[in-house]
Amino acid sequence: MKRINVFGLSALVVCLALLVGLTGCGKKYRDLAAIQRKGELVMFTDARWAPFEYIGEGGKEEGVDIDLGRAIAQDLGVSLRIINADFDGFSLALQNGQADIAIAALTITEERKESLDFSIPYTNSCQYILKQESNTALRSLNDLAGLRVGVHLGTTGDFLVSNQINDGVLTGTGAEVVQYKSLQEASLALAKGDLGAVVCDDLWAKNLAAVGKGLTCFEARFADGTIEEEFYGIALAKGNATLLRAVNGSLQKLLAAGAVNKSLEYHIPRAQIE
Repeated sequence: MKRINVFGLSALVVCLALLVGLTGCGKKYRDLAAIQRKGELVMFTDARWAPFEYIGEGGKEEGVDIDLGRAIAQDLGVSLRIINADFDGFSLALQNGQADIAIAALTITEERKESLDFSIPYTNSCQYILKQESNTALRSLNDLAGLRVGVHLGTTGDFLVSNQINDGVLTGTGAEVVQYKSLQEASLALAKGDLGAVVCDDLWAKNLAAVGKGLTCFEARFADGTIEEEFYGIALAKGNATLLRAVNGSLQKLLAAGAVNKSLEYHIPRAQIE
């Protein structure tokens, strides 16, 4: 009979156990079944993006995206718990399993899709340029040449300006991207003259122009008239297929019922930017 190396076999068993453990640890998200067993859906947002998410009366999160989260949770038969945190932490929160979904006026981009999954789009948007009314020379993205341009860190406004500086119409023009933790900070810097412009989503630009003295905004088109349209989606951890199917199913019903447009009509006049 062949002699068995007990030590070697034991080592093999330990290695296999570690491998299985590591494989299990790689899946940090909760799938649909786990969420329904727990009875709770955890949603990440950043309540500084009116009318999609903002702090309403009583200090509670409100907005279009909050309405979406509540409707999806109800459809899944669970309660909704909201994590309100800085926008640039949403990806890590999903990948670490701290949140199940992120709804925060998130534009679906190829870069983000490398590490996250996205639902079907639920609304569209585009970038706007916020400027001082006195700056009549600023009429397109190309005219940002030589200016300090404020953006909210990690947003598509940040991506757009940074990409154009690195490899686009603003390359070598002296334009500089200045990243802020909030658009309120950026708009204040613009009003004081510390910036030449701010680039952000259309509804935010319109709201900031409405409350900012001497500010105006326009659609961020290139000099040739072209524009980059964006679509908002719900973000999930990569590979969470069962939850993604459920989210998409809920979204399809909500879109068919016109729920997103109704929510926008409700929140736009109520959302305030301080």
